[in-house]
Amino acid sequence: MNSIIVKGEQRKKDQSKVKLTLIFHKTGFCRAKKVLDITGDFKDWDAQKQQFKSNSSENEEKNKFLAGIKSKYKKVAEVWDQEDRVWSPTQWAVCFDFEERKEQDKIVVKSIYQTIDILIEYFENKKRFKNGVEISSYSNVREYKFLKSSLCEFTRQVYNKQFQSFHFNHITKDFINDYSTFLQKRGEKNGNKGSLIQRLKKLKAVVNYAYGTLKNPNADVSVFECVESKMKHAKFIPKSIPHSVIKKIEGLDRIQFSKIERFHLDLFLFSFYAGGMCNIDVAYLNWGAIKSGDTLEYERIKVCKDARVPLIDKAKAILSKYEGTGYSNLVFPIFTHKHITEKQKRERLERLCTKVNQTLEKIRILVSYEDKITWNAARGSFITKMINDGYNPAVVAEHAGNSPQIIFKHYYKVMEQSKTKQKMNNTFK
Repeated sequence: MNSIIVKGEQRKKDQSKVKLTLIFHKTGFCRAKKVLDITGDFKDWDAQKQQFKSNSSENEEKNKFLAGIKSKYKKVAEVWDQEDRVWSPTQWAVCFDFEERKEQDKIVVKSIYQTIDILIEYFENKKRFKNGVEISSYSNVREYKFLKSSLCEFTRQVYNKQFQSFHFNHITKDFINDYSTFLQKRGEKNGNKGSLIQRLKKLKAVVNYAYGTLKNPNADVSVFECVESKMKHAKFIPKSIPHSVIKKIEGLDRIQFSKIERFHLDLFLFSFYAGGMCNIDVAYLNWGAIKSGDTLEYERIKVCKDARVPLIDKAKAILSKYEGTGYSNLVFPIFTHKHITEKQKRERLERLCTKVNQTLEKIRILVSYEDKITWNAARGSFITKMINDGYNPAVVAEHAGNSPQIIFKHYYKVMEQSKTKQKMNNTFK
């Protein structure tokens, strides 16, 4: 009769952590022990079930790992019993040690700095094709570079050490708390939030990658539990504007705008008419996305979602106006033959967004609207209008290329409270 149990006890150096030991038992022999290279919070260890409490994805992954280890050893015992071998728990405990040493020899432990560089290189080479256009992972590359620069500055100022010398065993709760404080202080000095949420989430992604992909035993994602509250985004306030303001914008006398300003206005209104299309999707929109002249179907650039929206007459009118003006097969004259690389196109779009928003500021003053209007406001404004008019959120989500949960979380905005109150009074008469 043989068995394996997993024993958890508090670590001597850090009693908040659990030390896990495999206990090998076989009738008639002395027990053998083997300490595991896996840990977690002691408060999360369930001694009766011999596993971590399933209160996080990290703990669930650790439980799968523990179950896999026990299964691996039990298979060896079954084979030995079938072979009628005489074996002891001590032999059982070390049966994989030679293989593990061989595997460890193959593993080159990477520093945090080196791991971030690996991720940067990965995303620099990661290409996606959407609507026939090659798209890079530029935003991820930029965020990891910002993280590396931030950590270099942090370790130099706070610890007086070069970041290149830090390994994953240095990422403790104290390290995370110190880094959070550093980001917050820097944010206060610069009059912003110090990109606290973005940096912490990216650093957690680095630690998760080191643990899961690079098999670094010192990478412990659980240390981020001390800053979970700081990693939560504040309630998102949609940039949507009331449909009454859209109507005023539609009714503006265009003679007071220059030709380029009229183009900016058309881009904004088309985004609104075409399901709240994002500016980057407007820029890359090609004529192949127009199906039978009645529907727009395209894959969104920013997310892995397809959008399908009926072409209303106002959207068709704008399309007709710019037919034949776009470069190659593109609908709008945004890119030219000079914009060859994705970087050139991205920079062109960034400049255009700034100019469109400048035109929208002029429009905001003309329509006497108090809040800022941006190109991005077209998306939430369409979603809010459709939902307020009684359309099924699932249908609206399909038009916008999102899920119902996301459109309510990020785009729908309760507006014109006086009208809502009036309707409620009529409902509850």
